[in-house]
Order: sequence, then structure tokens, then C-alpha cells
Amino acid sequence: MFTHIDLLPDDPIFGLNLLFSQDPCPEKVNLGIGAYRDGCGKPVVLSSVRKAEYILWEQQLNKEYPPIEGDSDFVQVTLELIFGTDHPLLKQNRVAAIQSVGGTGALRIGAEFFREMSLSGFVFLPTPTWPNHLPIFKSAGLQVAFYPYYSDRAHAFDFAQMCEALTTMPARSLIVLHGCCHNPTGIDPTFEEWKILSHLIKERQLIPFFDFAYQGFGSDIEQDAQAIRFFANQGHEMLVASSYSKNFGLYGERVGTLVVITPDDLTRVKVKGHLKHRVRSSYSMPPLHGARIVSTILHSPSLRQEWVQELEKMRKRIADVRKSFVEGLLKASCQIDFSFMNRQLGMFSFSGLNEKQVLTLREKYGIYTPLNGRINVAGLNSSNLDYVVQAVNQIVKI
Repeated sequence: MFTHIDLLPDDPIFGLNLLFSQDPCPEKVNLGIGAYRDGCGKPVVLSSVRKAEYILWEQQLNKEYPPIEGDSDFVQVTLELIFGTDHPLLKQNRVAAIQSVGGTGALRIGAEFFREMSLSGFVFLPTPTWPNHLPIFKSAGLQVAFYPYYSDRAHAFDFAQMCEALTTMPARSLIVLHGCCHNPTGIDPTFEEWKILSHLIKERQLIPFFDFAYQGFGSDIEQDAQAIRFFANQGHEMLVASSYSKNFGLYGERVGTLVVITPDDLTRVKVKGHLKHRVRSSYSMPPLHGARIVSTILHSPSLRQEWVQELEKMRKRIADVRKSFVEGLLKASCQIDFSFMNRQLGMFSFSGLNEKQVLTLREKYGIYTPLNGRINVAGLNSSNLDYVVQAVNQIVKI
């Protein structure tokens, strides 16, 4: 019954891990998967997370089923983190929010909800975008289209082209926006550009869907949420998919939230009911442990402060190693000026390397990045930086 099915390719990101693990090169470097690594190239479990887990262990909590919408306390602290504790929106009973299975789960439930609403059926993704966006929205039954976002020639956000594209999108279409630290480019609109985009999106009656996976990895927790808070202030009906994989290091715990901003309380109640229906027919309810960790940390002044400091430390290391990488290429007299990477924020840098160069890095040097040339800057450290710099310096001559 199953022999006729096609063989599908591996996931373009997670498939790199398998190739990397099989590579015998002693100097191999994994710059692919989007996970933070410390200065020794090791995965990090935050000290604040360990302390929260110890507190939870002492509480001896049960493992009963949580509500379909997840832990209400976790959802509340997430809303306060995204919008700020004093945002008027949180007092107006217009926010339908549920705990989700990571940011990916939030995107998928949001996509299915949008399809169910029978609006335009279109979702517009930036070019380029996170590779998993396409299968998520396509599998949810939406018609996927794209809008220009990044100029390869200028290595910058293409504001003019995006604005022009907005004017042609069908009303009531979904438009996916990266809240901060755009993946894969690391380039975000300025706040003034966000203001103009908000006006055009609302004028065109489009529905923003913010993918908010890197809060705190750009500038800081507050500034990274600036665009989302502004859109909320402007009265957009919109969605937000929030994730704690990166900023809490809870990758495998799958901790996320889906937020839908509605025009009034009655609509909020109806929307939340539809979201719960989608969850119940999919994974029934979200997992407990990761949400409890986040709630414990954000409710404890001391643990919250420790987490903020740890997040700042990660953000600073990424910025420092990105700067060192660019300086290393400059000192090596690289024939390409990579200084544009210093304008990028977050874990990733869009290097501008083409597919042939990426494959040469992989095959000749054991350096692994996705084919689009996106580099996980956190994968660089003092022990491999010079090696990667010299390899890049060689392959750009191809």
C-alpha cells in the first residue's frame, strides 16, 4: 500500500545535521541549524532554567492533562512579555491567546484558523524567508505567494519594492512578517519603515501574522517587540506566533504561544473557541514542562533578572563573533567586502554566498550552511573562526 510513494528530500536545515554527523573531517564546523552555542561550541542550558526546574521539582507537581488552550498563567506572562505589562490591549479583552507546540505549532494553528475563516485564502511570505514557512502554510491549505524583502545587490532591506508589492495584494490576505531578527537575512525594517508598512497593510486590509521567534536576540526584549506593539496600537486585527526556543534555550521543550488580536470581546471568545477546536483535533493540548519553566522564571524577580542577563550575554557574544568574522575577512584581504553583515541582527547572517560556494565549503572544508548561504553566527567561536575565515576567503574566488 505504501510502495508507490515518492522519496522526499530531507529537511534543508535538519538534514544538514545528519550530513555533518557523517562527515569525517576533523575540522568540520556546523553553521546550519538555528540553535545557540557557547564559546566552546556546546549547547547551552541557561542557569535560570536549571534553577526553575529545581523549583518545579521541589513543588512535586502532577502530570495531569492541561487545558486545551494551555497554562493560563504562562499565556498571561507571554502576553506581558510581547506587549508590555501596561499595554492597553491587555485590558480590553480583545486578545485570544493559546499555548502552542513551539512557534511552528503556533504558525500552523494560525494558518488553519485563517483558512477556516474563508477569507482570501492567500498568504504572502517574504523573499527570502525561513524555509519551513512554505510547507507550513501550504500544508494548511493556503495559496502561498511571495513579496520582495531583501536586495541581494545592496545586501539590505528592499523597502521600496515591498511597499509596491503591498498595493497589489488581495484584501484580507495574510502577510507574514518577522517581528525582529529576520530569518535568514538578519535585516529588519527601521521603526519609521514599520510605521509606513503598518499604514499600507491596514489601508490594503491585509492581516499581519508576526513570526516572533527571536525576542531579545536583536536589541533587547523591549525594542525587539516595538513593531508588534505599534501594529497593535494602530488597531490591526492580527496574529503573533511567539517562541521560547531561542531566548530561553528551550528548543526541545516546544514552548510557544499563538496570539490573535480581535476587535471586541465577543469576537475574542469566538476566535479562542475556534483555536481550541483546531488544537483538539491536532495535538489535543500542549506539553506542560516548558511552560512551567517560563512562568516560574518570569514570575520570580531574581530569576527574571538572571534570565535577562543571560540573554544579554548571548546577544553580545553573537554580535562580537559576527564583528570578528567580518574583521577576519578584511584582514585576509578578501576580495568581497562582508562589512554589510555588521548591519545584521540576531543569530543569523545572510552571507551572500551562492549555492556553488556553499557546496564547496561543505565538500572541501567540512563547513555546513544551508544552500542559501545563511550562517548561524553562534556556531562560530575562537577555535574555528580563523578556519572558517580562511575557507570563505578561498571559496569566494570561485
